[in-house]
Amino acid sequence: MKIITPKSPNGNLINVSPIRREDLAKVLMRCLPDGYRIEMLFKTQEVIGFGAWDGDKCIAQLHCYRLILPHGSTDLWPAWNRPSFVDGLLDGRLGISGPVWCHACFHVGRSIESFAHSDDPDSRYFSRGIGTALAQASVQWAKEHDYEAVIAPGTLDGLFSFSVMAGGLPWTTYRKLGFTDETFEIDDDLPNWAKGNIPSEIKKEVEAALAAGRSKKELHSKMMVLRLKNA
Repeated sequence: MKIITPKSPNGNLINVSPIRREDLAKVLMRCLPDGYRIEMLFKTQEVIGFGAWDGDKCIAQLHCYRLILPHGSTDLWPAWNRPSFVDGLLDGRLGISGPVWCHACFHVGRSIESFAHSDDPDSRYFSRGIGTALAQASVQWAKEHDYEAVIAPGTLDGLFSFSVMAGGLPWTTYRKLGFTDETFEIDDDLPNWAKGNIPSEIKKEVEAALAAGRSKKELHSKMMVLRLKNA
């Protein structure tokens, strides 16, 4: 697997590293507002995820959490919304026993500086391989810390605005990194997020995908799994 080394809009190399307690003052904690949970995550898993740095500015984050399979639970359930596939993981359907490392959400182009002016990400950092580099760093961490697998929600290929909103990587990107699709059964209707009041740019992407012949079932995210033991 080729290791991605992304560059900033100014041509600087982007450095990717684990987010530790001493980094918090420079990291946008948009998805982790609860200080108690943050401390407990540090206690149980050492890091809360990975940051991408343009110089001394953190411009992207990948938040992660630990699960114990099967029939277990998180050491402390994090502040993110519970992914729909977690119930399936915890009833043993994946056939994995032991700790697994899970991706919660990506936020590329978000920094403390940009968030002070707008909730919109800085799009200059898009399409530079930063999300892929964060995912690769996460996989390496999981390998070095004796996890059984890495599990991640893969968003929809070709619906970029949705991936930005959902904070995810397309499932096709995960496949290039060696992950396999191990999605549990899903229904044939549109996912719930596509039925609600969604931003106009995402609605246009959904309509374009359906017009191009993609089925409603294809618009569901996938559960992507990279098994690390005996691979």
